[in-house]
Parts: sequence; structure tokens; C-alpha cells
Amino acid sequence: MHRDAPLFVLTLIALFPATGCERKPAAPANGGAPVTGPQVSVVRPEMRAVKRVVEQPGTILAFEETALHAKLPGLVGRIEDDPDKKDRPPQERQIDLGSRVKRAQVLAVLAIPELEEEWQQKNALVKQSESEIVQSQKAEEAARAGVAAAESGVTVAEAGVDRAQAQYERWQKEVDRIAKLLTGGVGDSQTLDETKNQLRAAEAGRKEATARVVAAQAAVKKAAADEAKAGADVATARAKLEVARAEVRRVDALRGYTTIKAPFDGVVTRRAVSTGDFVTGTEKAGLFWVARTDPVRVVVNVPEADAGLVAIGQDVRLVIQVLPGPEPTGKVIRTSWALEPGSRTLRTEIDLRNEKGVLRPGMYVHAKLTAELPSAWAVPAAAVGKLGDDAIIFLVEGSKAVRVTAQLLKGDGQFTQVRRYKKPGASDWTDVTGTEAIATPASALADGQAVP
Repeated sequence: MHRDAPLFVLTLIALFPATGCERKPAAPANGGAPVTGPQVSVVRPEMRAVKRVVEQPGTILAFEETALHAKLPGLVGRIEDDPDKKDRPPQERQIDLGSRVKRAQVLAVLAIPELEEEWQQKNALVKQSESEIVQSQKAEEAARAGVAAAESGVTVAEAGVDRAQAQYERWQKEVDRIAKLLTGGVGDSQTLDETKNQLRAAEAGRKEATARVVAAQAAVKKAAADEAKAGADVATARAKLEVARAEVRRVDALRGYTTIKAPFDGVVTRRAVSTGDFVTGTEKAGLFWVARTDPVRVVVNVPEADAGLVAIGQDVRLVIQVLPGPEPTGKVIRTSWALEPGSRTLRTEIDLRNEKGVLRPGMYVHAKLTAELPSAWAVPAAAVGKLGDDAIIFLVEGSKAVRVTAQLLKGDGQFTQVRRYKKPGASDWTDVTGTEAIATPASALADGQAVP
């Protein structure tokens, strides 16, 4: 060994004391007693309202997002141009991802030639039905005139009956007169025979005139029937016209489906078609997706333990780390009321205005909901400890700490509300009254420990 080795060993021993030797705590500089642990104090519960701050992560979502589908099968005739891209090359002017659109703005137009042909046919049927109405109305006017003519014929025939009756009566009187003359020895039988022949001719004329009246009345009935039929034909033609117009409206409605329009002001977030694509109307992904981005909704899932603290109209402070500037604030607008079965959380939504579009769906946010709870007996948060699954506090009885199980309400980090407690071996709970002496901090205490 080197002759300087003993000195080297002594140096190492001086630098590194032997392991296992107990080191005493260093005395304070002022010469007082060494520090042994937290200072235990005794407090009494005080009635205090607690402001509970619920902090949970959240996500920004579009207020609503709609997938636009084609109702009819057809070819994509054209994709409309985005007005904001008018200075770009022609191939870059189409509406695409990120295009801002207005409500009812046309995004794309489908080409369905057979639908256009059907529309032309339905319009031709309307014109045909209108012509049939005019024709039926003319026929109705002719039938009405025929009724008037037939009624005039009845009048003429009735006049003929009167005339024939007068002739009959005249010759009847002549026969009676000549017959009296023959009885008195005046006149001859030949004249009487001729007069009787005239009477029989007058009677035949009377029967003929009566038959003409019957025929004229029948003609009136026929003309009235023709008039009624003509009126029915007009009604039928009008009904056919309404059917034809309804068909035009139906095809017109189908033609409206050939234009794909934005349902509201928003941004195109997805485009799945190009010019010339054949679409069937059954595409699951849709042709375009449009998101309404003003306002946006912030979705926060609040755990079951704090779900009862959430109320409509409650103020919420939001932290969006990727955005500089002041933290936005909002209010709770709606909740799902029911908890999600899997996560046991309450879906809570806050709406935020987004005129400048700086808030984007998918952004991460941190939400802070503040709820002021009713006043209750409260102790410093440090006075509450944990033993297994139970909350505990230490009552001071006879200058000793007595550990009891506590039933808590809510806390705000500084104070915790305590509802009641149960001593070891007791079966009933004891309500906190404010007269209890409670030792704190609980972390520095043990059951039965002396409390100064």
C-alpha cells in the first residue's frame, strides 16, 4: 500500500459518515427547540356558504352539422363556384372544403334529362286539359241553346193544338147545323156527309197537334239531358286540369331536388363528389357536409358527483389554451338531464358566439363552473382526513383526539361542509351543531393523541 493510504482513508471517513448512525435534527439558529411537525390547532365549525368550482375538460362542436344527400339518382352536372374564390384559376373556384356558404346557396346541380322530359310532358297535358275545358264549355253553350229551342218547339206545338181544336169545334157545329136543317126538310144529305168528313179531318189534325206537343216536350227533356252532360263534361275537364297541374307541381318538386343547397349559413367541412359522378341517393357519407359555426356549442361532461350543481343559466369560464387573449365566458344553455349510462356523466352545453370564426369544432377547452351552495357547518379542509373509503375528523374530548367518521357535503378547497359524524361503536349519526371542538390538521393526528 502507498505510504499516504492511511491519510486517504481518514479523509474519506471524514467526508462520508458511517451508515446507520442516527443523525439528530439540526437545532434552529435561534437556539430554540427543533421542528417536529405541523402545528395542531383546535377549531369549531362555522356556518359558511361554499362556492364549489367544477373543473372539467370539454370540446367545441359545431352548433349543428348536416350531411347533404341526393334524393334522386343522377349525374353531378356541375359544382358551383365559390364567390370568395373568383380570383383563383378556374379549376380552383369550385365550392370545396372550407368554403363559407349562405343559407339556400346552391352547391351542386344534378343532371337528370328524363326528369326534364317528364316536366315538359306534364306541362303539355296541362295545355291539353285547358283546351278540353274550352271545348266542353262550347258544347255546354250549344246544349243550353238546344234546350231553349226545344222549349220554343213545345210552345209552337201547343199553339197548333189550340188551332186544331178550334177547327174541330167549327166543323162539329157545322155538322150539328146541317143535321137540323135536314130534319126540317131543308138541305141535302151530301152536304152533311162532306161536313162530317171535314170534322173527321179536324179531329185528326187535333190528335196530330197533341202528338207534336208530346214530341216537343220529349225534345226539351233530351236537350236538358244534353245540357247536363255538357256541364258534367266541363267539370270533368276542370278536374283533369287540376290533376295535370298537380302532376306539374310534383315534377317541379322533384326538379327542385336536382339542386343541392346549403341548409344554413356555415362552412363546408366535407365534399365527397366531383363533376360527372353518378349518385344514387343512398350514399351514407353524403355529398357535402355543412357545419353551422356561429354560434358553436361547448360540450362538457360533468361527473355524477357534481351533476346536481349544474343549472341552466349558470356562469361558465372557459380556458382555450390555443387562443390568446381574454378567457371567454358563457352560460349553461342546456343539459341532457339524464346521465350517460356508461360514463355516469351529465352532458352540459354552453353556446358561444363565433362571428370571427376563431373557435373551431374539435378544439379542446377547460371549463370552470362555479356554484354557490347553501350555508352549512364547515371546517377547514385540512381538518378532514381519509381512512379507507371513509372521511374522518378528530374531535377533541378530554384533551385527546377522538377519530370519528364524518358525512360530508361539499367543499371549495379551503373549507369543507360537514353534515354529521359517527363515533366508533355508535349506531346513530350525530348532527353537527357548531359546538364541537375539532383538531386540525387531520394528517398530523392519531386516534387518542394528546392535544394541547
